[in-house]
Amino acid sequence: MELARHIYQWDKVVIGGDLRSLIYAASHNYPVIFIKPSPPFQFDLLDEELDLSRFGVQNDADVTQLELWERMLWVCGLAGLLPLSSNAQGIRIKDDLLVITTENLRVIKAEFNKLMVFEPEQIQTLPDAIKTTKQPNRVIDWFSVRYGCRHDIEHILFEDNFIKEVYFYPTNRSDNKTLKDAVAISCLTDKQIEDFDFSEVMARHKVEHLMKEAGIKGPINGYRNEKPVYLSIKTEHAERQIFPSTKRIFESDNRFEFLDLGIAEILEQSQVSPYIDKLVTNQ
Repeated sequence: MELARHIYQWDKVVIGGDLRSLIYAASHNYPVIFIKPSPPFQFDLLDEELDLSRFGVQNDADVTQLELWERMLWVCGLAGLLPLSSNAQGIRIKDDLLVITTENLRVIKAEFNKLMVFEPEQIQTLPDAIKTTKQPNRVIDWFSVRYGCRHDIEHILFEDNFIKEVYFYPTNRSDNKTLKDAVAISCLTDKQIEDFDFSEVMARHKVEHLMKEAGIKGPINGYRNEKPVYLSIKTEHAERQIFPSTKRIFESDNRFEFLDLGIAEILEQSQVSPYIDKLVTNQ
């Protein structure tokens, strides 16, 4: 039989390229399909209480979600659960047939029983949405720190949706990795994003204020009464990224199961297959 005419037989298929999708696929030994990979934000940390030993990961305060995502991508690939790698360009449903187009214009078809959907945006054919709820946007502001880039602080957490967290990381603007730039995370509505009080300018002022409150200082600018005088903290806004979030509830369709599970829930409700356990153990 020609490959172009071959129809795969899959029981359940995971739709999504995020961390939850990969963990779920590996835990249940299901193939996972996505058009676009969805790696986590590079500074998002994992809950230290998560037991990730089944995937060969020793969880501690330094393990990021991105590191686990990369690990799970490797695990799924090694286990043959990424049948298309990252070549899928379109995913749609025709009756009980999964039709996938690839970047080289091939068409791959698979019969399935159910799609386990974590990221509805990855698939073109969906049941009608009966309810749509707009969630606050995740807003990430990147800053080049001109004065105040030498310190030992890595992370500050605040109880405010406008600048909830600030991470400090080795700058990419210099080979001197003791110098740190900053990135701030906020949770803002569409209306707030349009408001000057939540703009990039105000984000810069707030980050500088919070850095000062945390004890970060600019470089020494002389002495007064034998005590050092420091320049004020100075940052420059480099980039703002906005990640919208919409929650949709779809009409019932027995071909789809829309999953809204966290990482901890997935791990609690499943066990890694013996095959994947053997793969991970032997690496």
